[in-house]
Amino acid sequence: MTPLRGLFLGCAVAVTSGAQAADLPVKGAEPVDYVRVCPAYGTGFFYVPGTDSCLRIGGRVRADYLYQEPFTRAEDAIGFRARGRLNVDYRTMTEYGVLRTYIRYEIDRNTGVFASDGQVGTNPKVRQAFVQFGGLTAGRALSFFSDPDLPVPNFGDLRFDDPSNADVNLF
Repeated sequence: MTPLRGLFLGCAVAVTSGAQAADLPVKGAEPVDYVRVCPAYGTGFFYVPGTDSCLRIGGRVRADYLYQEPFTRAEDAIGFRARGRLNVDYRTMTEYGVLRTYIRYEIDRNTGVFASDGQVGTNPKVRQAFVQFGGLTAGRALSFFSDPDLPVPNFGDLRFDDPSNADVNLF
């Protein structure tokens, strides 16, 4: 009986607190433009509120399923792979030029035939993290010698300009 009483009291508190908030008078407030588009650096950027800096947040998620004929009963026949990527690009104009910071975080989750038999593998990594200022780049980034017009070296890459073997530490 005590759990039911707690449930009813919790519902009553939620209903009465919502009714009190809805009964408050609303003054004619001006609409606030919280997100403004920042066209200075390309599509997808928006101004950080209260600053002249611009930010772009992006990413992707990919899921794979694979069936593979096992040779023995001990081998896995199916496998799942999930991949996620988060890109954060922050830019601000200074008197010496653009100051840019960039981070690309990726994580893989592999099971079954994508991992060792009976294992689950998780692989988080910071793929790229660099600072650009005054024409200099410092950090981990794609090699300046990679050519985006050449085909990718393996099927693990999704685009021409995203080779998996071209991440280098540079200055």
